[in-house]
Amino acid sequence: MDLSKGDLIRWIDDYDMYEASEGEIQPIHPIYAYGIIMEVSKNDPKNVVVCRIESNGPNLVLHMIHDGFELVSSSKTTNSS
Repeated sequence: MDLSKGDLIRWIDDYDMYEASEGEIQPIHPIYAYGIIMEVSKNDPKNVVVCRIESNGPNLVLHMIHDGFELVSSSKTTNSS
């Protein structure tokens, strides 16, 4: 999967519900944060600079594997004939 400027991504920001069973607590209802990719690293194409949609805070640097974000919508258009 190629990431590019303008792609919409999401990642788990927090959880609003947890479940307890046999002495363990597991998160069960994620709260997602969304952002637009502003720049993709040339050295590691899974490393991106993201402008978070819900907040006016600073841009974030996220890595697809380490931060667990996923592509929601690609900015690339496909030509179908």
